[in-house]
Amino acid sequence: MMMKKNAALGAAAAALLIASGAASAESISFGLSSDSFRFGLTGPLSRLFSGVEGQYDLGFMRRSKDGDNSYVAHAGVLASGDAGIEDFPIKVGVGLRGVFAGGDNADGGAVAPGVQASLRVPGADRFLVSTYAYYAPSVVSFGDLDSYRDLGASLSYELSRSAVLSVGYRNTRLGLDGGPDVTVDNGFFAGIGLNF
Repeated sequence: MMMKKNAALGAAAAALLIASGAASAESISFGLSSDSFRFGLTGPLSRLFSGVEGQYDLGFMRRSKDGDNSYVAHAGVLASGDAGIEDFPIKVGVGLRGVFAGGDNADGGAVAPGVQASLRVPGADRFLVSTYAYYAPSVVSFGDLDSYRDLGASLSYELSRSAVLSVGYRNTRLGLDGGPDVTVDNGFFAGIGLNF
């Protein structure tokens, strides 16, 4: 069991590193809460597929609390743009994530559609308010997963063009076949972002 878990963690980390080297990442983020961490890598989809509009999103989250070790890795795409509201700098998008989750309790995956929105605060454009929600019901979940939910909101401050500080809230929950749900993360977090 331990070898299987370590192999999966290693594979997820290797995939993120390979993708980051191949894609010339535009943004790397790292967030911490009291029981978990999340690493993310995002950038223009055209860096992976020439001429394609949109954004790619890779992420890895790990939780270790009270003897329960869980992780979630995802790879996704997002189509986004200006919401078209005059004098209101809001971007909205829809996306799709492939998710693999595992840990002490179960292993499985899901295909999760989702939405994202972000607003540059008018008159204080270094501040960004963002929110997102992804959900996969049982019909698009497999293995030991019955459902997947990841939602959150954050407030970010751009220190410079290449450095961002963030605080926010997130909730990531896995529904398991025949077992109790597992909350991978639930609560406030602080994070940093580096833009290239």
